[in-house]
Amino acid sequence: TKLVTVHDNPYSAADDAHAIVVLTEWDEFKALDYERIYKTMKHPASIFDGRLILDQRQLGEYGFRTFAIGSAPDQAYNLFGVPLD
Repeated sequence: TKLVTVHDNPYSAADDAHAIVVLTEWDEFKALDYERIYKTMKHPASIFDGRLILDQRQLGEYGFRTFAIGSAPDQAYNLFGVPLD
């Protein structure tokens, strides 16, 4: 069984994913088309910004459930889409 799939671009890597985790402050991740990415993901789609480099408000407008280090989540769901009590 193949447990890991390697992609050469972030768009194919996000295809059919439930969540994205950004753990670097590299400019390449700031410039991605997150609206395009959201449209190819499974929903509900979550994104965790571990470096506070992304526009959380804009991501929320695209439909993402957003989570950022040091910030309270905008929605009452955890990273996996499970409602919090």
